[in-house]
Amino acid sequence: MYLSKEEESMLNGEEGEAARLAMKLVVKVGEALGAERLVKISHAHASGISYDNIGDAGLEFLENLYNGGGRVRVFSTFNPVGMCIGLEPPPRLREDPNFVKKQVKIIKLLRLMGFEDSVTCTPYRIRTPRLGEHLAWGESSAVAAANTLYGARTNREGGPLALAAAIVGRTYYWGLHIEENRQPTIRLRVPGFNIDDEVTAGLLGYYMGINMSDNVPLVDAKVTSERYVISMCAAAAASGNIAMCLVKGVSPEYREPRDPIEGVEVSYSDLTSLKETIESASLDEAELFFTGCPHHDVDLLFQVAEYLSAKNVAKLKRELWIAIPGYRASKVRDLADALRRKNVYVVPGTCIVVSRLRGKADAIATDSLKTAFYMPRRHNIRVALSTIWEFIDKFSA
Repeated sequence: MYLSKEEESMLNGEEGEAARLAMKLVVKVGEALGAERLVKISHAHASGISYDNIGDAGLEFLENLYNGGGRVRVFSTFNPVGMCIGLEPPPRLREDPNFVKKQVKIIKLLRLMGFEDSVTCTPYRIRTPRLGEHLAWGESSAVAAANTLYGARTNREGGPLALAAAIVGRTYYWGLHIEENRQPTIRLRVPGFNIDDEVTAGLLGYYMGINMSDNVPLVDAKVTSERYVISMCAAAAASGNIAMCLVKGVSPEYREPRDPIEGVEVSYSDLTSLKETIESASLDEAELFFTGCPHHDVDLLFQVAEYLSAKNVAKLKRELWIAIPGYRASKVRDLADALRRKNVYVVPGTCIVVSRLRGKADAIATDSLKTAFYMPRRHNIRVALSTIWEFIDKFSA
């Protein structure tokens, strides 16, 4: 692999032990994939930093990086963790003191290395990627959103590689960093109906994931909001290896392919049938509803508060959890307190997927197909699919 003088300097340890280790990791991964050089990045996003994920070994690795002079060279953010940040969690998410102590230490080390105090899977809400900009992002849903919504360039990185990229400001020039690999390879037509709610968007993404993995789908569908594109991308990335779509009327790189490509048509009944295969519980069985995978911005909290007020709901019969970025917690403290009295919990900086909910619930409802994909597999929890408004209507006191 060709390296610049600055890159060779880092690899040779001339800029500290942490930079040497980080550069070694980036170079080795790149060489294994056949990359001929590295590319400078503008933003790194580290995933997999819940203490449940990395344990004591991961914590020690972070300590060694910090003690070895590890500091970020570019704008850097990090993913949700295994506990709520800044607000009182629902009783089922309360963690033992030892777990909290270790998780807080992980967050502190990342901050000391120069990471933004983000704690979210939606780093594009903190800093908007630019068209053609090179990134090194972990978190599959964020990767798909960056490539699809903004035309930025990032592969689907593992947490350690994204962390290393943050320290050296480089990643390997391969995959979706290269223009020719961003060409559409299959066409998906969705005629006759709009993608106008979170569940439908997720089902379409789930369909792409299981049927079009390792492709760049050209999506000819009417997706009525950016949020639904994000939900679609998250589901496609979770259920399959899709890191980029080109959505008509949305993606800045949307274009007709240079050569004819295979086309697939999806009907509403196809998505209805898919929903039936994914659900393993009914809405009546759900002990709580979770939304926010990927994280919502705080606008949904105000919408829910207004909806509950308009319906004169004193308190929901079952819990409703809404996940938002950790850095937004302090902005909504009073609203979160008011919602909690109605059995609505705001859970900043975490996600039910990386939580320790296993054994604390048998069935949940969600509007997130990414959540629906992971909860039975990681937590042995059954899932029902519903919009948040259907859930509120059903369980209003």
